[in-house]
Amino acid sequence: FWLKSLRRLRRWSCTMPALAKHPKFEGVSGPLCLLVLDGYGIYDEYEGNCAYLANPENINGAIAQAKQKQLYVQLKAHGPAVGLPDETDMGNSEVGHNALGAGQIIAQGAKMVNDSMQGKLFESKNWQTITAAAKEKTVHLFGLLSDGGVHSNITHLLTLLRKFAEAGCPNVRVHALTDGRDVAGDSSPKYIKMLEDALAQAEASGSGFSYRVGSGGGRMYVTMDRYNSDWNIVKRGYDSMVHGKIDESIVPEVGKNGYTGYYKSMSEWREAVGASFPDKSDQNYPPFVIVDADGNPTGKIGDGDIVINFNFRGDRAIEISRAFIEGDDFKDMDRGVAPKVDYYGMLIYDNDVGIPKQSLVPNPEIHNVMSEYLVASGVTMYAMSETHKYGHMTFFWNGNRSGYLDTSLEKYEEITSEPATPEQIAKNPAMKAPEIADAMIAAVESGKFKFLRANFANGDMAGHTGLIAETTQSVSIMDKQVGRVLEAVRAKGGTTIVVADHGNCEYMKDKKGGLVTSHSCNPVPFLIDDASGAAPFEIDTTAIAEPGLTNVAATVCNLLGYEAPEQYEKTLLAFK
Repeated sequence: FWLKSLRRLRRWSCTMPALAKHPKFEGVSGPLCLLVLDGYGIYDEYEGNCAYLANPENINGAIAQAKQKQLYVQLKAHGPAVGLPDETDMGNSEVGHNALGAGQIIAQGAKMVNDSMQGKLFESKNWQTITAAAKEKTVHLFGLLSDGGVHSNITHLLTLLRKFAEAGCPNVRVHALTDGRDVAGDSSPKYIKMLEDALAQAEASGSGFSYRVGSGGGRMYVTMDRYNSDWNIVKRGYDSMVHGKIDESIVPEVGKNGYTGYYKSMSEWREAVGASFPDKSDQNYPPFVIVDADGNPTGKIGDGDIVINFNFRGDRAIEISRAFIEGDDFKDMDRGVAPKVDYYGMLIYDNDVGIPKQSLVPNPEIHNVMSEYLVASGVTMYAMSETHKYGHMTFFWNGNRSGYLDTSLEKYEEITSEPATPEQIAKNPAMKAPEIADAMIAAVESGKFKFLRANFANGDMAGHTGLIAETTQSVSIMDKQVGRVLEAVRAKGGTTIVVADHGNCEYMKDKKGGLVTSHSCNPVPFLIDDASGAAPFEIDTTAIAEPGLTNVAATVCNLLGYEAPEQYEKTLLAFK
């Protein structure tokens, strides 16, 4: 549904004024192309840096040329530079594309939730409604169990548990998904202990209280699908939460190596699943259901219950939210008998179409995005990627809004992805990089578009697998495709920006040699590949304290021959 809304041929209501012409520069003569190398950061040359191991000749060559022309700089892509709470917060694709497309530092979901948890959330009307109903009904909290800070933070969950207990809510269930992607691949026991300790403390705080884990599984196999990639992922989570059962037709792990899927506690499950599947990591574990001594599920979601998704990031929360809130016309998977629940997200995950209708925390508002100004200025645009990052080049780039601004000026194109499992990445490390390059080259050669943007997902999606050799190969293949696009743009007398949204593939081993599957806090490259040979500009960041992703939008406006809007972060360019 969410991707369908992205594809709808409709317009926003856009009343933005046209941009003023730049006083010193008429704009690049040919097309302006922007390539996002997803998850491609900058770090030391060592055995865990797949961006180094791949020896990407085209990217490195473009960087070397850009340095000679003073058209290269490193950018911050994490922490406060992209609206996250502090310097320890890794960047991610959502906030990275928000920053690239908006040109402003926007307080992101993590920061807004952190701030709201200080008091405002618990004074809100929604909180009062929830806690009043929870005196009679069960509260179900589900989401990602880690402190990765990309989709969720365990501190938010622990705070909610404490506050529900303080409000006198007797029955709470947690449906917890292990991470292993934004944190270490085998780190779930630490978070499980934190959760079980918090539940025991909450349960002991009131007479007759029952605070328990109800179900869960690994995030990339259970519940957290995105972009309609695989609805069986959603169904595995829905079945365990709602029906207290595991559908063995889509969970073939049941019965293998002693794995049953039904356990007395989450810690018991984690020990069993690790023993049954030593080659899997936290992100890929099969679902489980907690049962009592008689084998009956103890955490099923029923009619009238309150269900809260405590993830704050939207892309992997959309589909499971739809499964809970949509009516009988829902057809994407078989829900069985669907309970009528009072459903809340930590945030609204899609403001445009209202998924869900209710949230614990108000959403960040992103206005005056670059696409609005460019449409008002008559700039033709093309945006594309494979499914894994298509929403980032459209929805997130455009300030978390769906659809086209103006169908006469824009074209969005998606190439359908395969699942980004370790097995699939190993089988096809190219992912859809060749097809992305083909589409970009065709769009450049068509002459229809002035500003084109694309995302190569390889560094991020392969980096998350923890497979060093396969990620290195994936980056190498991506590099060849980036080279093809650079040549096509040069042939048209155009200009290409190459940038990344956050780090990942450049830091895949820690100092102890352990595999790292999460994003990083490393800087990312920014370069301008100019075919004119005599560009009347160069990068000058002396007036910018910490150059970051939010400086890119103003730079794009300048390259197109326009002054940037006053509210944008400063351009990276100085004109001769």
